[in-house]
Amino acid sequence: MIIAESRRYIKNNSRDICHRTAAGRTDAGMGLKMIFFAKIADMKNLKACLLIILFCPCAFGASARDFGWKGDPYYSYASFSQILRTEKTITQSESETSLYINLLKESFRPTAILCELFVSPLPYAASHTKKHNSALYENFDFSGSANLLNALTAGEEDPWGVSLFVGKIVPFRPGKAAGYAGVAYSGGLLTMGKKHFKNNVIYNDTWAQLEWKIKGVRVTRFSKQIWSFRTGMKLHDNPAISDSFYFSLFRDRIDYAQRRFRFWRNSNFDVFAAFRKEDLKPVKLQLLLGRNFPHSVRKRGASYSISAGILWEGRRKYSGVMKEDHESPSVQFILRPTVKF
Repeated sequence: MIIAESRRYIKNNSRDICHRTAAGRTDAGMGLKMIFFAKIADMKNLKACLLIILFCPCAFGASARDFGWKGDPYYSYASFSQILRTEKTITQSESETSLYINLLKESFRPTAILCELFVSPLPYAASHTKKHNSALYENFDFSGSANLLNALTAGEEDPWGVSLFVGKIVPFRPGKAAGYAGVAYSGGLLTMGKKHFKNNVIYNDTWAQLEWKIKGVRVTRFSKQIWSFRTGMKLHDNPAISDSFYFSLFRDRIDYAQRRFRFWRNSNFDVFAAFRKEDLKPVKLQLLLGRNFPHSVRKRGASYSISAGILWEGRRKYSGVMKEDHESPSVQFILRPTVKF
C-alpha cells in the first residue's frame, strides 16, 4: 500500500508513499510467522493492532504535522503524517541513484511517521453488483468468460486497510541550477486489513503485510516523475489463501511539454510478482503498461491515463473453497483508466 506524501515538500502530488519459501511447513517457516508479530497473534487482535497503528503518529512530539486525503476509484485514502525531524534539502553533487543508496543506509534512523486509512471503491462496487444484481453484472460480459468489471478490477485484493510508514523523507535539488525539486523516501511499511477480493467476490480474511520500500518523486516546470521499488511479505488468516513474498517496481512520468507519445516521456508501468512462502513457487504475476494524456504546460490540472496488461495467478495461490468456487482464468486481461491530479 501507499501512504500520502507530505505537502511540506511537494505540493499537489498525485501519488503517495504507502500505490499498492523453499522449506514447506517447517519449523523455520513457523519461526518466520512468530517473528512477524506471531502472524499478528493469529490475526485475532486486529482491532487492537489497528488502534496502535492509528495512535503511533500522535504519540510523538514533532516539528510538523499534516493531514491529507485523495479520492480514487481504486485507492481512496485519508492520511496523517508527523515529521519527527525536518531533513535539510540535499543539494545533489552526485547522481540521483547514489542519493537513494545513501537513503537506504540511513533509513534505519527514521525521521517521519505516516498513517493512512484506505478503501477500494470500484472493486467494492463491482463485488456488490455481482452479489446483489447479477443481471446487471452480466450486462458487462463481452465474451464467453470475459467481463468488463472483471477487467477493471482484476488483481485488486484488499477492500480496505490501515498502513503505518516509518522512515525518512528527504527533499533534494540539483547542484547547479534550480531545474527541479525532488523528494526521496525510504523505510518500513506495515499494512493490515480485513476481507479479500477474488474475481469480484469478497471472502473472509484478516491479513497483514510488512514491506520495505524506496521511492522517488521529481517535479519540474514541464514534467513530473515518480518511481518506487518495494519488497515484503503478506500473511493471511484464511488458510485457503497462500502466504507470500513479493516485490514490485513502478514508474510513472507525465511530460506536459511533450504532446507526441514517447515511451519514457508520457508513460507508466507497474510490475508485481508474488511467490508462495512455503516453496517460493510463483503465485501471482502482474504487468501493466500505460499511456498518460497530460494537459498543456499552462493547464496543469487533471491528466488522464489508460493502462492495460495481464494478470497471471497460479493454482497454488488459492485452495479449498476459494479454488473450487468462482475460479477465474489463470490469465486475465487488465484495464485501468485513471485521472491524475
